Amino acid sequence: MPRKLAGIRRHYNKWQTYIRIQGHYLSKSWPLDTPVPELRKWHQDQIALYETGPDHAAGFRADVATYLTRVAAMPTYAQRADHLSRWCHELGRDRPSLSITSTEIDIVLQGWLETLAPGTVRKRRTALRSFFAKMYPKALNPVKATTSPPEPKAETRGIPYDVIERILAAMPDRRSAKRGTLGDLSLGKIRARVLAYTGIPPGLLQQVQPYDLNLQKGSVRIIPRHKGAGVEARTLPLTAEGLAAFKAFHAANAYGTFPTPALNASFKRACRRVGLMTVRLYDLRHSFLTEVYRVTRDLATVGRLGLHAEGSRITARYARGAHEEVDLAAVKAFDQTLATARQEALKSAVPVQKRSKKLPRKVARFPQTASK
Repeated sequence: MPRKLAGIRRHYNKWQTYIRIQGHYLSKSWPLDTPVPELRKWHQDQIALYETGPDHAAGFRADVATYLTRVAAMPTYAQRADHLSRWCHELGRDRPSLSITSTEIDIVLQGWLETLAPGTVRKRRTALRSFFAKMYPKALNPVKATTSPPEPKAETRGIPYDVIERILAAMPDRRSAKRGTLGDLSLGKIRARVLAYTGIPPGLLQQVQPYDLNLQKGSVRIIPRHKGAGVEARTLPLTAEGLAAFKAFHAANAYGTFPTPALNASFKRACRRVGLMTVRLYDLRHSFLTEVYRVTRDLATVGRLGLHAEGSRITARYARGAHEEVDLAAVKAFDQTLATARQEALKSAVPVQKRSKKLPRKVARFPQTASK
């Protein structure tokens, strides 16, 4: 590597490629054995991608397409693309992006709040704000002047496991088939049982491969999770029910991707059969982690088994359903510990010796002399 190359330098034990685009500093680290042409290619790609800038005459929809190519590696890319497509529908696809005003955005947000949850509206607002910040960093971001929907309070979404078993029993064992024929085995019920007894998110369950599952030791390896702050790859121990669910999963060869919305729809149909109307597939994950907190009374354990980053505030949301029981158990444990400590203190106390009562001092009486 030459001593000096434009946009390439050594930073600690790695190479760092960097470039300043429209007032923003972009950089990326590389291992020391990375070929120089690869480093130069990254530098040139960033120049070609950013210095051209958006086409102001192309319209809002074209700018959104350009933006999505720049964030294609985002873990929530599909959700971000869906949010921006809805903005294109509401604000107009072919108008210039910089013609969008804060007032128009506020009107759309208030309309969505009438029918959607505040959390969903907040995510759509964030998507549009990120779009303007990325595409027009020097222009005034119209989203900043809009009213942000209030952050929703965490809900208690755990389901008792006797109810979960009723829901799973109501899910079909076989796919629908022609009359008189036996349909194929339905994998939805098998996958839902794994979600219920492991708490693994549906997206990560799709990434599990046969070599990740250790049926002898009762564990499963989960690939790194990129949502939020990100989590490294982990090997999770399985409960007895979780191991049984994964054995059925392995026997049915239920590995690979599956449409989560379709599984959610099947799960909701089963919920309606047992009289539940507001339950979702993701509530199975909440149920598992709530039960973990009820048993362990430790949020750190909930975070590890829930594949959360260390110290994540999201972990507390999964423990809300068990707060009352855990608090009551903590109070009882405190009282028991205090009572035991008092008993031990009384046993080890040194008895206090009583002071002997002193007899009253006798006053010597002198004999009276006869008066003269």
